[in-house]
Amino acid sequence: MFEICKYSLGMPEDTGDHQSGEDLESYSLGKLAPSRTAALERHLLTCPQCRAQLQAIEPYNFVHYTNEGPFYSRITKLRTGRYLARHWGPNMEGGKEFRTRRGAKAYLERTFSQMFPEHTCTAWCGVTSG
Repeated sequence: MFEICKYSLGMPEDTGDHQSGEDLESYSLGKLAPSRTAALERHLLTCPQCRAQLQAIEPYNFVHYTNEGPFYSRITKLRTGRYLARHWGPNMEGGKEFRTRRGAKAYLERTFSQMFPEHTCTAWCGVTSG
């Protein structure tokens, strides 16, 4: 007979202490303090509710593998109800706020194709999680 042991990531098993909407938004925008990011990421590994909340505020999360390296495009639904469309990669970061998700997605597609007109997606390009 053998004993089954639980694997711990250093987080409490009870996920009652959920992450705030403000922290998840800051994390999505890459603005959460580095000292808090690791704990939030550990929490996301064990908490399906917070993962679902993060996915809900990130309706578009895509990576392209360009000659310059990975280039990310993300839409974050802000707590104000507006959408922030942003790109970031090895040599740039920028974005713009929109009233609609549709406008934000059109901006990301248009600006990416302007910055990388030679890019053709491969099997490595696609939707990311987080």
